[in-house]
Amino acid sequence: MTGRKLVVIVDSGPQGDHLAEWQRLALATLPATDSLIMLACTNTRLPRKLAQHPLYYGLNLLAVRNRLTRTVPLSGLAAQVIERHEFASEPDGAWQRLPASIIGLIAESGAVAVIKLGMGLMRVPPELTLPVLSWHHGDPALFRGRPAGFWELASGHPVIGQMVQVISNRLDAGAVVAFAETRVFPHSWKATLLEAFRHSPLLLGPALDRAIAGEALAKPTTGRNYRLPGNWTVAKVAGRLGWAKVKRLAYGGFMEKDWRVSLAPVAGPQAAAAVVTGTAELPVELHWTDLPNPPGCTFVADPFFAADGQTVLVEALSARTGSGEIHRIDPSGSVKLSREAGHYSYPAMIREGDAAFCVPEIAQWSAPLAYRVTDKLEPHAALEIVGSPRITDPTFVRHDGSLYLFGNVATEGSNVLRLWRADGLFARFTEHPASPLRISPRGSRMGGDILRDGTRMIRIGQDFSRDYGDGLIAFAIDSLTPHSYRETEIGAFRLTDRKGPHTFNLSPDGSRILFDWYRDGFSPFAGVRRVLARLRRK
Repeated sequence: MTGRKLVVIVDSGPQGDHLAEWQRLALATLPATDSLIMLACTNTRLPRKLAQHPLYYGLNLLAVRNRLTRTVPLSGLAAQVIERHEFASEPDGAWQRLPASIIGLIAESGAVAVIKLGMGLMRVPPELTLPVLSWHHGDPALFRGRPAGFWELASGHPVIGQMVQVISNRLDAGAVVAFAETRVFPHSWKATLLEAFRHSPLLLGPALDRAIAGEALAKPTTGRNYRLPGNWTVAKVAGRLGWAKVKRLAYGGFMEKDWRVSLAPVAGPQAAAAVVTGTAELPVELHWTDLPNPPGCTFVADPFFAADGQTVLVEALSARTGSGEIHRIDPSGSVKLSREAGHYSYPAMIREGDAAFCVPEIAQWSAPLAYRVTDKLEPHAALEIVGSPRITDPTFVRHDGSLYLFGNVATEGSNVLRLWRADGLFARFTEHPASPLRISPRGSRMGGDILRDGTRMIRIGQDFSRDYGDGLIAFAIDSLTPHSYRETEIGAFRLTDRKGPHTFNLSPDGSRILFDWYRDGFSPFAGVRRVLARLRRK
């Protein structure tokens, strides 16, 4: 396969060429067949107004400088670098310009795109016709300018956007060629930025594909242009962060989520779709049937219908071990199905031929396994997935002769939804060309089986942009083939008098919906249980 030729702009100094760690990880995602022309700028000097913003720079030392933003040498790409050139940029007020010799070099290089990882604000000369790609950590429809993540925290915004743009001569207002969101942590600016920067490298591949094809996302870039905050604003945000930390510690020590599972009647798949998209009300609680906690368990969650369409499989949290177990619940009581040590959750079901299998989440200790369901979960076979990833909330759908697997790779967290395809459950799963499908705390973690309402396939994703497990987002799957995937957000479902749901399923006969929810409850042993569960996981 013939690779692309790309220009990469970095900074250079006495210690050699350098960039941020997250930028190095981004370049590491490029195919080995790509060849790189490195342009090293020797005079990037970003002025710091320490006298005007002392509190900001103090907070910056504690939060912005982290393991992903630290400066590292440009290494590991020697085999791909075919040329290297140093240059001194030309000043243009607060901006920098490329010298004419470098513009000519780029024009004659045969490169298809420029990846800007160095310099400050760069003027784009009209004679440079290649797309110049640059990251901005902020949703350009709301937060242009800087600093990354700060103004989201100051305003209480639940997510921080990040984009790769084809830069223009208007700050953070270029054509958007890749976009993602990650969660804002109200108690920590550092945690917010770490979450953002660890996902930024995933944007480079789709951004290059889109930019080289001359395509862009329909993303507005008209947000407010923010500047460095004043001392009073920094003091207020620091106080807010401190108070959020206190509340978080108090919650961890003395509060627990009291998860419950309920059944409710519905009049078919269309009625269920109307509920999960928020266009119809959930049946009143009088008509719910709440499932009991199995003996020795503190809660039940992640409900799925078993193969018979009548009994229910749930995750039940063991009070003794602090780990999840799979239980079957029916009118006669409950039976513990998982017998091996280790955490089990999300007992998704899938048919293969005449047999039904449960493929639960076991990502804490294994890649996915298929189990037969008898009076216990009997291991049948490991799924053959390229790379053997550990997958959270594995969810299957069979469509047009292919079997598709939606899920999150455990090492990436719950913000990144990936997709795999195989000819059958025990065939080889390869990652779909459109994967990752979505990078956001809004809808990237699966929240139940794909719902079919007669005309549509509806993907259900969790919304944990604010509180974990507090609501679902519905997406219509517009295209699902071995080569393409498209979806459109069509609604959301959130309970008003309690938190949730975070899993939603429809019975095979279309007569009942199954969902979980929780209320926060006081427990003097909550912190102890959390510590013990964490120690067991280690």
